Amino acid sequence: MTSKTLYVSDLDGTLLNRQKQVTKYTADTINQCIKRGMNFTVATARMPYGCDYRLRDIRINTPGILTNGVFLYDFEAEKIIAAEEIAAQSAETVVDIFQKNGLSCFVYTYGHQGISICYGHKKLEEQTQYYSDRAIEKCAQVELTEDLKGAAGSGKAVYITYTGEKKLLEPVCRDLDRVEGIAYSFYLNVYNDLYCLEVFSRKASKRNALLKLKEMTGCSELVVFGDNLNDISMIEIADRSYAPENALHEVKEMVTQVLADCDHDGVARFLAEEWEIK
Repeated sequence: MTSKTLYVSDLDGTLLNRQKQVTKYTADTINQCIKRGMNFTVATARMPYGCDYRLRDIRINTPGILTNGVFLYDFEAEKIIAAEEIAAQSAETVVDIFQKNGLSCFVYTYGHQGISICYGHKKLEEQTQYYSDRAIEKCAQVELTEDLKGAAGSGKAVYITYTGEKKLLEPVCRDLDRVEGIAYSFYLNVYNDLYCLEVFSRKASKRNALLKLKEMTGCSELVVFGDNLNDISMIEIADRSYAPENALHEVKEMVTQVLADCDHDGVARFLAEEWEIK
């Protein structure tokens, strides 16, 4: 264990249990490690308002990587400290691709008032991981619009997303592969067995945000924990990597070691052993 090591954990399916909670054991263990000097944070697909309250029992003092690397977030100040925007033309093209494939999507923009959400079809309100009471409460605006392409082309789009059946989204992915300036994550939602497709700037990813965070903290070693396909980019650059037993098979094949599953505090038990917490 060393203060020059940065520990970064995914949330859903990794640090959070299947009830989307941080257990008391996990919170107490990580807080003890942080008190001893551990640099610990999270890297998640969640928005700031989707994870800050779930992590309120952990005293995270290192910026977090949120929304798959779109945002760096200061948990202590509850403030976004960096954001990566999608180029306006690329964002418009992404919306065109969804619509060409018979789908609408959510477009997230970010400005001085905070995060806003636009969506192009009322049926999308059923996708509660994006459209929720907490999003309505915390975002500057959540709006159904007929001009989704206009919202995307505002120059402030940071995130474009949709969740659905894999077979419906695979053609969208093939079309997205030809769009310059963007990257995307396509992975299984562990809570509903549907697939999330999340589009963002090529400059934004868990990998790129992690490299930026490594430089900011002055850490020389990266230790990461993850369970899903959107964690692979940071697993690939880690010095050591770990996955809970419930992780996807292809993720478990890549990591240094497989830990106890997310319902048995796998990450926290590993940290307790490494930092000699009794």
